[in-house]
Parts: sequence; C-alpha cells; structure tokens
Amino acid sequence: MRFEYKNFECDVDIFYRDNDIVVRFYDSSKEQNEEEICNFVIVNPGYGYLIFKAKGESGLLSGFLDESVFSSDDLVEASIDFIESLSPIAKEMYIPHHIDRVKLTSFVEYNGEC
Repeated sequence: MRFEYKNFECDVDIFYRDNDIVVRFYDSSKEQNEEEICNFVIVNPGYGYLIFKAKGESGLLSGFLDESVFSSDDLVEASIDFIESLSPIAKEMYIPHHIDRVKLTSFVEYNGEC
C-alpha cells in the first residue's frame, strides 16, 4: 500500500490489533532482501510511525515522523487523515492527537557479518 499527498508518496506497512492500528511510513527501495542481511547491512528505520488506539468511544493518535520528509503541517495532517481512514470506527470518535516531527541526530547500530 502507498501513502500519497500532492507530489509526495511513500510505502506503508499497516498493522492491526483489534481496533488499534500502527502505520509505518518508508521507502521500500531502501529495504534489504534476505540475501543482503548476511553482509554489511544498514537498517533503514523509515520515515516514522503513527498509532491509532481506540479507547472506548474515543481514540488517541500519536507517533513520530521524520522532519526532513514530513516537512509541512499539511503533510502531517494528511498522514493523520490517512490512518484515520483505515479505521471503520474512527469516523465516529473524538480523536486527540500528538505527532512529533523528529530530526535524526545520532543512532546506535550493530552491523555484524555472518
């Protein structure tokens, strides 16, 4: 599945658990295949995650998105609309949200070889 907004698009993985939904935004061309995992691997975390949690008759939406990719409020709002559109119950709910736009400053990595 793909997320599209104006001239931006990316791949998404969608995970469901009961009425809760997690969406991972990423570029599938940067994903490794199984054969590449045995050698030097740079694991790409993608562009971020959003989670919708149903809480009775309301819901909560939170997550983080890469600021260099989700650079405008309109793009973040479009990602919120996208995850809400995946839920058949979200249309009926009050859903406050808090989405962090994050900037990569450093990382911890292990790259072992087989």
